[in-house]
Amino acid sequence: MFLRRIVIHSENPNIKQLFPLVTESISKALSNSNYKASSLEKYAQDIFSRVAEIDNAFKNMAITIEYLRQKSYKDSNYRFSEHHAFHIENFLLRLTSVVDRSYLLAGSTMLMENSKIEKTGGNGKVIKELVIFSPSSESILKNMEDTIDHLRVPRNKVAHQAGFSSKNLCVLQAIENAESGSISVKQIKDIMSYDEIKDVVIEESIEQYEKVLPEIDNLVKELIDSLSFVYTGLLKIT
Repeated sequence: MFLRRIVIHSENPNIKQLFPLVTESISKALSNSNYKASSLEKYAQDIFSRVAEIDNAFKNMAITIEYLRQKSYKDSNYRFSEHHAFHIENFLLRLTSVVDRSYLLAGSTMLMENSKIEKTGGNGKVIKELVIFSPSSESILKNMEDTIDHLRVPRNKVAHQAGFSSKNLCVLQAIENAESGSISVKQIKDIMSYDEIKDVVIEESIEQYEKVLPEIDNLVKELIDSLSFVYTGLLKIT
């Protein structure tokens, strides 16, 4: 299970080799306020920061999966369905952010300006450069897009304030919002209890979202490895 193995990509040997440059420049800056990091030190900091952002997104998704497994949220003023929908929305936004941050990592690796790669259309600019710079990296980013393609529609709904919903979650919301003695609620509960429906909602969420994590995780590793020739090459010439 992915949650038992939260990968830290900043521990990847190809990224870890840059860490001494990062720590050295920070140490010098702390002891000398006038110290200016070298171009290589700034580059190492940028790359390390990009990977750390990816790690942070993975950690938050792993935490989200833990919450999605919960059957109750004690001492909360909000209903189960509201919590569950909130965590799915968070997961969808974090997932696409991993892909976007992977584009930023590739762009920073190629020394592309932040002003070009961090705004709308930046991913396309990165891909255009990668076609020549590292075709294998371009292919990996496209595989990332394909892997999460089936989640783009719900993610875009969330991003545009529509919120997440599903058929089974709507049934739960109907039960939670209706009066306990209403005829419609009784009809639903005669078929399946509230707790049984809750179990179905949890199971379908875990099945749909958890399995995509190791796939994206492996692709991030592949991306870092495909770009490692740059990091290793720069360190060799210092």
